[in-house]
Amino acid sequence: MVTEAHLKNKISKPLKNKGKLIALRKAFKTTRERQEENISLFPDLEQRINRLKQTRDFSIGNKELLSQAIKKFENNGFRVFYADTKKDAVDFILKEIGEEKLVVKSKSNVTKEIGLHEYLEKNGVEVIETDLGDYILQLSKEKPAHPTGPACHLSRHEIAKIFSDSFGKNFEPDPLILTKFGKEKIRGYIEKSKIGITGANALCAEEGAAVIINNEGNINLVQMREKKHIIVTSIDKIYPNIEEAINMVKLCTYYATGAPITSYIEIISGVSKTADIEKMLFKGMQGPNEVILVLVDNGRTEAFAKGYKNLFYCIGCGNCLLDCPVYHVVGNEYGYKGYLGGRGASASFFLENPEAALENGLFFCTTCNNCEVSCPVDIGNADYSERLREEISLAGLSFPTHNQVLENIKMTKNPFGDTSKKQIKEGNEVVYYRGCMALYREKNIADSTIKLLEKLNVSYALIDEVCCGSVALRTGNKKIVKELAKENFEKIKKTGAKTVIFSCAGCLRAFMKDYPDLNDTNLEFLHSSQYFLQKIKEGKLKLKDGRKLKVTFHDPCHMGRHLKIYEEPRDVLKRLPTIEFVEINNSKENSRCCGAGGGVKSIFGELSVSMAKERIDDARDVGAKIIVSTCPFCKRNLNDSLEMEVIDLSELLLEYSI
Repeated sequence: MVTEAHLKNKISKPLKNKGKLIALRKAFKTTRERQEENISLFPDLEQRINRLKQTRDFSIGNKELLSQAIKKFENNGFRVFYADTKKDAVDFILKEIGEEKLVVKSKSNVTKEIGLHEYLEKNGVEVIETDLGDYILQLSKEKPAHPTGPACHLSRHEIAKIFSDSFGKNFEPDPLILTKFGKEKIRGYIEKSKIGITGANALCAEEGAAVIINNEGNINLVQMREKKHIIVTSIDKIYPNIEEAINMVKLCTYYATGAPITSYIEIISGVSKTADIEKMLFKGMQGPNEVILVLVDNGRTEAFAKGYKNLFYCIGCGNCLLDCPVYHVVGNEYGYKGYLGGRGASASFFLENPEAALENGLFFCTTCNNCEVSCPVDIGNADYSERLREEISLAGLSFPTHNQVLENIKMTKNPFGDTSKKQIKEGNEVVYYRGCMALYREKNIADSTIKLLEKLNVSYALIDEVCCGSVALRTGNKKIVKELAKENFEKIKKTGAKTVIFSCAGCLRAFMKDYPDLNDTNLEFLHSSQYFLQKIKEGKLKLKDGRKLKVTFHDPCHMGRHLKIYEEPRDVLKRLPTIEFVEINNSKENSRCCGAGGGVKSIFGELSVSMAKERIDDARDVGAKIIVSTCPFCKRNLNDSLEMEVIDLSELLLEYSI
């Protein structure tokens, strides 16, 4: 059984050894720079993206389209095998290899998924990876770090050592020397092999053609092995036709590498053949005698049926990894085999089992949803992560720490188990919903907000509020949330107020997005920063000079990406006299998560603080002396880094108000 202690131990090494991530971060930075350089080559980028989304939505889980594709492939001379499970797939492939003892293969996440390499070697077949990055990983037993650059986390010095240890001679850490040696070794194996195995980036139903992309040219050689070419791919790789597949290829290449197009695009629509001599058909002219297509299901059909279709829209570009705050600090310890990051962890629930999802980091996700912003087909792991956590909880596999939080909410109506009495006040204009963090942990935020309300001389109410349920939702316990929501709404209705303001971004999101079926009161929900900005504009909240400070603003994920509230807090800051506001690196929609969300802080505190330190670096890079935020969770976790002063906007606003 996967335990909290095991997962903490799993991520402790990369968290302590940041040097291991230097090469990875450098590679990701280079990709971003290339994307910026080449974006002008895609003046129709948005149209291409929308077209791809529509294509994926139409194709994934389309049984009729898949059936059409299989028939067309068979008509073109392919032998097609539909593998319900990974065991079906590997057993079939082993049988097809027959007496051969050497096969060469190209990079393929589906073959990683089904464990093909290990299975074949266990059964006496030598398997050689022909992509240089995968060959390096094969020698080192390392895990991949990116779908298209699997060894990008390894420096030239590390690769030189891998080659030296593997081949018994010293290699200089010269990339050109190492690449040339790898090329020669791989080419020798290719020339000896009679069977080649590849994946496929797309299967085109109309033409019965497989599309395979690569830069190294190794696939050209692998697919031309004399005896058989075995294509192993999955049922989510289906496209209506070649035109839509090529659109995907261009986008995949751009987001994966920053380049406008890959070096090689292989389109295979039949077996190598000729009939040049008296029209007598001869198969295997300059290519293999047979082309075999193995279609892997392995839980995908079940996932589609359960409403997780979008999780498999992935085109394998890896763009989500470039911005994932968790991946930034733990690297490839987060994800499943070749499917890296949060999407891979979630997918492994279906491709393997629920425990595999736990092992691969289902609860590492902060639910910040930066991945959705980065993904060309809008795969946001936050929603899937929360839904799968609920399934984990229902199966009795959730973690003791989260179980205790849930028990606290049931017993005391707050996640901390605090039994102290809350201040109650009658009022009929505004309800101030403080939230558990401001009530019990970051009390200065609630105090500052109340003092500002008193300065405004408004009739505000403080209710005997209960937890909004956000923490329960994020950790997989949806059932209790409706009960909490109902209780909160009943208490709010009794005040007669029509406006509710919040200090906590998570609470605001819960009321605005997670309670829609209960909110029949026509209430207006505002973050306190939005409310106070209104009062500043109306001249009711007056400002004065104060300390000269250089500050920046950190966007809470719940308030930013999830609710699209970006400008109001900044507007407040820019209006404060003697305040110099500077925009933080990675801001607004691209804001880096503080690391506290999704229940991560409660179990994986070290992971949360590591992410917080990266956010502090963003602020330090622009010369800010103070970080201002609008979420008690963000404030607390960023302050836990002990590297920069972090305050809530309400605290700063109080200091500058008359």
